[in-house]
Amino acid sequence: MLLFGATSAFAQEAEIIDLVEEALKSSSSREISKHLHNKVEIKLDGERNEYSKNQAEVVLKQFFQDNTAESCEFVHQGNNNAGGIIYAIGSYQTASVSYRVVVRAKKFSKEFKVYRLEFTKER
Repeated sequence: MLLFGATSAFAQEAEIIDLVEEALKSSSSREISKHLHNKVEIKLDGERNEYSKNQAEVVLKQFFQDNTAESCEFVHQGNNNAGGIIYAIGSYQTASVSYRVVVRAKKFSKEFKVYRLEFTKER
């Protein structure tokens, strides 16, 4: 049973990261909003704000309209078992700009939800 629980938790962690990566690849604010916590912090090239889930979807929709993905790939994933936090770091590439993207999620009511997204323009 313990092994099944650990395997199940790992599957949940991997699943949310994969789903968020796919939503970013398709520049879909609607799809990514399915995985957001009720309050989410978004950092867009240095400017950090906290939004409700609905506000975050609008902010991301505008960002994706201005910065449609040509590709998105997470190159590193990890977790902080003590804090129950998982994260992924990668690259979000548009036609003219590359962003470093960081996604952080943790378990809320037995389900992983994204509570922070960061897009930092690479110089």
